[in-house]
Amino acid sequence: MVACELEQKDAKSFPGVTLFTKRLAPGMKPTAVYLPPKRVTTATKLDIVIWLHGFYVKDHEFLFHDDPARLREQVRDSGKDVALIAPFLGYEYAVGDTFAGNYSVKDLATSNWGERYLDEILGALAKFLGGSSTSIPQLQIGKLIIACHSGGGNGMRNLVGTLGKYQAKLTACWGFDCLYGAKARPDDATFWYQWLSGQSSCALEIVYGPSTLPQSVKLDLIGRGLATSDGNQAQPQRPALKNLRVTVGHYDLFPAFGQMVRVNDLDEAFVDRFMIPQVADQPRSHQKSASSSGEFLQRAISNVRSAFPFPNDIHYMIARGGFFSRLSKL
Repeated sequence: MVACELEQKDAKSFPGVTLFTKRLAPGMKPTAVYLPPKRVTTATKLDIVIWLHGFYVKDHEFLFHDDPARLREQVRDSGKDVALIAPFLGYEYAVGDTFAGNYSVKDLATSNWGERYLDEILGALAKFLGGSSTSIPQLQIGKLIIACHSGGGNGMRNLVGTLGKYQAKLTACWGFDCLYGAKARPDDATFWYQWLSGQSSCALEIVYGPSTLPQSVKLDLIGRGLATSDGNQAQPQRPALKNLRVTVGHYDLFPAFGQMVRVNDLDEAFVDRFMIPQVADQPRSHQKSASSSGEFLQRAISNVRSAFPFPNDIHYMIARGGFFSRLSKL
């Protein structure tokens, strides 16, 4: 039976160990793997980050060499001992006002796909680390984190349900500008609210920009118990989810430094003063419902869009800065 096989590249040009799939098992996806210099060679338990990319990625090697998210750099610079595993999900590109290509995350939703995928990649990684030794290390997962960017958000939705025996290892999901949800039922905000409500072992962190603002604001408000799933103000306010954090991917230019400085960890009360001033300035329990047509949510979305201007490159700034900051806190 054909098994996955990894080969090393970039040994002299980039610190750490960079691996790409040389041979694939049936049903698997081309994959890039990165082990940072901090990795302890003898360790058999690894903290794993699975990265699900969005469009414009030409192949699995492009993801490490050319993608603006600069994934290896974020792992290297964080100083953390994690293994980065990134499956290639296809190449989608713009053609006028539409998209063309073969990007797809449907496979990730099939029964136990995530479990089989991790089995194959960990097996291939163990063989590589074993080298010429007849004793192949039995690799185990410590913490498992799923991170995604842009269109990879749909992949993260699919993957959290197919991890099988690795489900208990999942400690966090990080979504970077990824909640679009226009065609999905339920929409992204409702899906993640329901999923988080059903378990407490995994945390979800979302950082958003202008293109994913509506669904992200919705998730923020319903997750904090301020809004209902139909966009009305919750009366009375419901308990907040303790394992959810949604932040605006806001960057600003500080003239004194002459550079973009990340300020996406804005204080919640500060953001509320712009997003929902009637909630921030008055006792929440005394508020009247804005309307029965979802006006509360729509007004919040409009308020955030007006209050926080986004630079042109915010989409990849969120991927780079958001990923690095969360890795650094592990």
